[in-house]
Amino acid sequence: MIGIGIDTGGTCTDAVVYDTQNHKVLSSAKTLTTKEDLKIGILKALRSLDPDAVKKASYISLSTTLATNACVENKGGRAKLIMIGVNPKVVDRMQGTYGLPSSDEIYFLPGNPEEKDPALKKPPWKKFIRDLEQFKDYDGVAIVQMNPKYNAGGYELTAEKILKKHLGVKCVRGYDLYQEINVQKRGATALLNARLLPVMDKFFDATEKSLEEMGINLPLVIVKSDGSVMSKEYAKARPVETLLCGPAASVIGAMELAKANDAMIIDMGGTTSDIALMRDGKTVSALSGIRIGSWSTMVKGIAIDTFALGGDSGVKYQNGVMYLDERRMIPLCMLASNYPEVVPQLEALITRRQCYSYPAHEFFLLMNKPKDMSSLFSKEKALIEALEEGPLSFEAAAAAAGASPFVFRMQRLENEGIIMRSGVTPTDIMHLYGDYTEYDARASKLGVAYLQMATDLKEDEICDRVYNMVRSRLYGNLVRILMKHESGRELTDEEETNLLKLTEMIYKTRNSANRFINAGMHTDSTLIGVGGPTGIFLDEVAKLLGSNALVPEWGKVANAIGAAAGNITCSYSVRIEPNMNRQLGYDYCLMGPNGFKGFNEYNEALEAAKILAETAVKEKAESQGARGEIKVKTKVDEDFYQVHEGSNAVFVLTVVTAEAVSSLV
Repeated sequence: MIGIGIDTGGTCTDAVVYDTQNHKVLSSAKTLTTKEDLKIGILKALRSLDPDAVKKASYISLSTTLATNACVENKGGRAKLIMIGVNPKVVDRMQGTYGLPSSDEIYFLPGNPEEKDPALKKPPWKKFIRDLEQFKDYDGVAIVQMNPKYNAGGYELTAEKILKKHLGVKCVRGYDLYQEINVQKRGATALLNARLLPVMDKFFDATEKSLEEMGINLPLVIVKSDGSVMSKEYAKARPVETLLCGPAASVIGAMELAKANDAMIIDMGGTTSDIALMRDGKTVSALSGIRIGSWSTMVKGIAIDTFALGGDSGVKYQNGVMYLDERRMIPLCMLASNYPEVVPQLEALITRRQCYSYPAHEFFLLMNKPKDMSSLFSKEKALIEALEEGPLSFEAAAAAAGASPFVFRMQRLENEGIIMRSGVTPTDIMHLYGDYTEYDARASKLGVAYLQMATDLKEDEICDRVYNMVRSRLYGNLVRILMKHESGRELTDEEETNLLKLTEMIYKTRNSANRFINAGMHTDSTLIGVGGPTGIFLDEVAKLLGSNALVPEWGKVANAIGAAAGNITCSYSVRIEPNMNRQLGYDYCLMGPNGFKGFNEYNEALEAAKILAETAVKEKAESQGARGEIKVKTKVDEDFYQVHEGSNAVFVLTVVTAEAVSSLV
């Protein structure tokens, strides 16, 4: 089977035509991601493919890091969370655990279907209707309720109907996404899904317009966080499933390109680095749900650790000291290639022979002008209008907003992806070293010249330090990830801080001849590097870990290969629990998609659970886009507890899971 894989990353858009049966790349292309209009970059990549190879394709599979980057950079649409039957004090007590905002940013509504008191059981819907005005300015609303299993998420459904009738706003129901118990984790997942709705809409809109313009009419799917794929329709309603879409595609692509039993797969892009582990030829999975940035979700997938480090990480300075920022910036070399007037502006800045506490060498660009600017401040509007004419230097942007450059701040516009900065990045240093020469190195050299004045360092010292800051952060995070998996738990903040200090010391003294102790970490896992800049930094890090680095030939387009190589897999679980309320008249409670059902015989409950799980997983596979034969496997995990030898085992829990696999065509 031959498919087209397209990967839209934060920096580059890649496309391949891939023969999945013979594991062969028939054609490939790489171009810049055009965030202001994604269609431009996608079209350019598609047009660069061999037309004869494209004609052989039977489907198109997409992957993107847009959702990943939105989480890491705290961007996305405006969304509000409604929690029904949840105590605000409980949310505040768990603040920071799941990524939820503080309770004063959440709308709370009473109502718990488990309650016997009618006054506490049903939500006050009339009050909710009176409060609707506060939801009208949001792109989406997430709704979660306590104990949805008792009424199949009925309160979430009622709230959604009211919101759509009066406001027409997009809604996300937590119980529709996941049926697990933890209401706060479900709330975080639903809220994140609501924030990602406009991100995914924009991506699909750009892709469909590109395909239409090229006259391509093929089934369209997108990679899920577990490396499988789902239909466009399914993904538009559940964009949170693409949370690690790009990284997962990268892992699948790396597994296609490099055969290894035990390995660390490292994909460094422009914005983030994504790390996955392989053991015995299989990826390690995140069974408890994916964590990314501050978000802890119920999304199941490949265990991928994502952190802010890429070729476009901003190189900043404070009090004369350089550091790597966690936010992506457009490299100066890339900016100058599109806007040549940037170079003389930088030259004029350097001739002043003066540096400032603000980054005078940086520029601002308009990325996405809001359709409605009524909620913006006058200074924000003024800056947006000025940037419509093209990029502005930091000082010119401050003047356009009517502010002094010493106090100029436009954080909200940056957070919402409306504007973006350009400055010195590792990609600029690559251009000075000759490791990557796609763009205008003159701007890179001028940006570094300004950093020379700000830090009192020579050009070669700045370049060397930037590369070493990247290697050191990569090394420290690889050690952290290995330690996390060895311990079987997340490291505490204190442990991470101490480990970071240790790895920084190890890296800093790695070549020192005057050390009294030779500290280090070792792994037998091969380091497989994919993505654009990974190969530049990986050898030194692998050497420090006592390992080997492997960078496959087609590693730079691994994400697109992984997208093309995916198939449809999904699972559905049904729980059987002991009934603790004897007044209901049955012993076993089956928790399914339509609420719960009671049984007096365990075997009857088990058979019903199997049928329900198998039926539900087939429906799920079809909704995800399955067109071929759907193969289903069912497994039963039973938990009985025996107090002491010879005593009767006590039933605790049974989980019946049906897993489906199907092809795209």
